[in-house]
Amino acid sequence: MSKIELSLASDYVPSWTIVDAIRELFQNALDQEAQFPDNKASWSYEDGVFKISNKKSVLTTRTLLLGCSTKASDDRTIGQFGEGYKVATLVLLRNNKAVTMYNYGAREVWRPRFVKSRRFGADILTFFTDKEYVWNKVPNDDLTIEVAGITQEEWDEQIVPSNLWLQKNYGIEDCTEYGDIIDQPGMVYVNGLYVCKYEPYEYGYNFKPGQLKLDRDRKLASDFDLRWLASKMWFGNPRAIGLVEAGIADVSYISSMLWSSGGTAAQIVSDAYNQFRLVHGPRAVPVTTQAEADKVPHGYKAVIVSENYRSLIRSSSDYEEPQSDTPSPLERLRIWFDDTAQDMLTSDACEQFEEIWEELEE
Repeated sequence: MSKIELSLASDYVPSWTIVDAIRELFQNALDQEAQFPDNKASWSYEDGVFKISNKKSVLTTRTLLLGCSTKASDDRTIGQFGEGYKVATLVLLRNNKAVTMYNYGAREVWRPRFVKSRRFGADILTFFTDKEYVWNKVPNDDLTIEVAGITQEEWDEQIVPSNLWLQKNYGIEDCTEYGDIIDQPGMVYVNGLYVCKYEPYEYGYNFKPGQLKLDRDRKLASDFDLRWLASKMWFGNPRAIGLVEAGIADVSYISSMLWSSGGTAAQIVSDAYNQFRLVHGPRAVPVTTQAEADKVPHGYKAVIVSENYRSLIRSSSDYEEPQSDTPSPLERLRIWFDDTAQDMLTSDACEQFEEIWEELEE
């Protein structure tokens, strides 16, 4: 038996949970299949034991180096940092889960645990390797990672909700080239693996690998990236105009995408304009503030909408800016009389004015 010490203390990444660790194991297995389609990933959970496998993966001691990764520039994969299964193993051990790696492709079994290091004076992650392990039965897969000690409650209430691969029933609103729009409000996944809860979202999103920039912990995505990607996924969807009108975060940047989208953009702005006219009438003017509404010319109706929706409406070739209605001298005379003069004149004078007005109109 040989052993390899990693310079990873047991309290590394203190915020990580078993959910994060299982996510990393899934990510590695799925990434391996994405890079090599015949290297199929599979998994199971039974009687407290979780197993995840790849058909043709083989662990080498080189993979124990922090930063060692073949995926740093591969958009098909999620992993980029070369820490995945090492950190996942550490977190699982810290949470009293037993981890065993059946590395059949190398005819080895790896059993990691914490060992008090004389060199560092601390408990560090150490991998013990059984060479030329005797296999009673030839496994179906070259690599299987087994995690024992996961309770049914941890599985049902923590791990399954964080992983679309483990959920049998979840609704997909739409499939796009960037990923799926799903019926889990605010939930953000990448390749089926939980990233974060983004409260402003009205829908959930399962982005494809390479679409969303993530930090090492896979938990932090920028507000702009989340809104921009969701807007790209809704762009061209017939339901998008209603969402823009409602002012939800999921479509925040649709109006910013018009300049590069050709015929699709023309259809979107036409739909927005026609819907606005249908609801509010031909003399309605889209504005975003009360100050803008106060400047709308007499004879038009100001309607306060979101900036996004106003941009779409005003981008339509059919939209015309409201024109100021300046009354003629006769109309101004009539207004003066109705608003001011008739209350100051005698009834005879008012009758005389009306007679003169009728002659002027003729």
